[in-house]
Amino acid sequence: MKNLVFAFLIAILTVSCKKSDEFRTNSQSSDSDSIVLNDPKNNLNIQTKSFVEIDSSGILMFPLEMSEAKRTRDMSYKDIPNGNYWNIIFLNSKTNEYHLLSQQKMLIYDYNYDEYQEERGISTSRDIPYIFYRIRSDDFNQDKLLNQQDPLYLYVSDLFGKNFRQISPKDQHLINWSYIKSSNKILMNVQKDSGKNGEFDSYDEINTYELTLGQDENPREIFSQKFKNELKILFDRDWKRIDKDE
Repeated sequence: MKNLVFAFLIAILTVSCKKSDEFRTNSQSSDSDSIVLNDPKNNLNIQTKSFVEIDSSGILMFPLEMSEAKRTRDMSYKDIPNGNYWNIIFLNSKTNEYHLLSQQKMLIYDYNYDEYQEERGISTSRDIPYIFYRIRSDDFNQDKLLNQQDPLYLYVSDLFGKNFRQISPKDQHLINWSYIKSSNKILMNVQKDSGKNGEFDSYDEINTYELTLGQDENPREIFSQKFKNELKILFDRDWKRIDKDE
């Protein structure tokens, strides 16, 4: 009987502690939110400066910028590079329903819903239900910033801004990409930090990946390591370095 009473008391104490922890967490969150929303020194201003409609669908995209009421050195970590966005609101103008593209921290470099062969400047007809984004979302060099030192990734969503996901390889910098209409594939050239110095430079390896839209979850490298090794041997055979001092 004593053991039963003791177990009951322990259970009550455990539940009480959990509720106390939850209260402290919610209270801390509430205090932080209050500072963001009510403190004039930390006032943030949402800026929906422009919007675009997707193919006469009634779906509107509002790229988000942010302005601070007071700019100081202490707040520079919130700065967003010119021409970048930190999120996008999608609005269905027929139903007035709206949502954010994502809850993750990211810098949106650009988005593309009507020209899939961007590097060649070729506009294709609107016959696939996707929007593509070039985004920085990883602090690759661990400097607590998202900027040009971090890899650019290729993301995709549907026309409603849902099913948002990364389709280029993690920790590899996107160089260029194209949509191949005949095979419904995305081809992309990405740069790997092969020097392992936390930077993407001219000495790093560039590889080509493919992904079939609507089918593949992860990109696949096109050229095998065996084939790339053969290329290295062939190059070394025909284009050996010349020592000018000899």
